[in-house]
Amino acid sequence: MTNIIEVKHFQKRFGQKLVHKDVSFAVRRGECLGLIGGSGAGKSVILRSLIGLERPDDGEVWVDGTEITHLRERELLPVRKKVAYVFQNGALFDSMSVYENLAYPLREHTRLSEDEIRKRIFDQLEEFGLQGNEGVFPANLSGGMQKRVGLARAIIMEPDVVLYDEPTAGLDPYNTKRIQEMILALKAKGKSAVFVTHDMPSAFAVCDRIALLLEGRIQAIGTREELESQPGGRIGRFINGEEL
Repeated sequence: MTNIIEVKHFQKRFGQKLVHKDVSFAVRRGECLGLIGGSGAGKSVILRSLIGLERPDDGEVWVDGTEITHLRERELLPVRKKVAYVFQNGALFDSMSVYENLAYPLREHTRLSEDEIRKRIFDQLEEFGLQGNEGVFPANLSGGMQKRVGLARAIIMEPDVVLYDEPTAGLDPYNTKRIQEMILALKAKGKSAVFVTHDMPSAFAVCDRIALLLEGRIQAIGTREELESQPGGRIGRFINGEEL
């Protein structure tokens, strides 16, 4: 199985603090890789680096065969069409309705007609259980629905990879399960993914493999069974909420 994402010897410093010392991992085509670690470990920094929103001080980031760390903004556009970012808070435009939020990337980055845009939006809303909400503004949506709309907007460009930044944070069990089901449905369509989370039940529900980011490096990577069987117990302690 080939890799769609490869991070090699990634280093990142903020001021005097070296957050990422030597981070290396790969995401296989069609898999969902969970990225877990304590607060301040820099998980979201790595996620943002996969679409060029952050740049490492050293190391390489490969996306579908292209090394992106030295690309200019205009050169990053093809990469960002392949890789969707699902922000933790949904990152919806408050002044736009659900329909206009979903239409925005299609109008900006495709040559679809308004009829084609309308069809794609309504198909997406139906798939995500959001039909009837096209005229609603984000402030009038529940937190769970905002996240679902954010996910719908992220994938409306039909990307190859989806990056999830704490997609279940702050959600009740019902909405957490809905998000899990959506992620699994996208995975069934062959989408690759990186899933940053503290929510271990969700990680176990949707991820093929899990990587533990600790002390500036990937300390362990594998399936749940592989990680839990490793000697030393660090992954087990993290999963159980114990001090590392």
